[in-house]
Amino acid sequence: MEELINFAVELMERENRYSEDSDLIPSQNSQLNPSQNRDINVSQNRDLNTSQNPEINRTQNPNWKQNQWVLFKETILWESLNDSQKKRCSEFLKQL
Repeated sequence: MEELINFAVELMERENRYSEDSDLIPSQNSQLNPSQNRDINVSQNRDLNTSQNPEINRTQNPNWKQNQWVLFKETILWESLNDSQKKRCSEFLKQL
């Protein structure tokens, strides 16, 4: 889950850098920054932590990718991603 969250944050950081809306840049919006928002910080949110949530752990659940995707769509990151970014996040998770 951490890999997916980091991918999304880096993607938004890179692609939204020149956006007029600074709220879409994680380094400028504490709600989208995992180091500042415990809800999307895997070390502070048990639900997102693969060692504490067997449903999203690749060694404990064969459906871990689907479960991570469902959980990812519930994060604040999801509503801040554009459609293209959501698609790339999905492709990234499939490659893991």
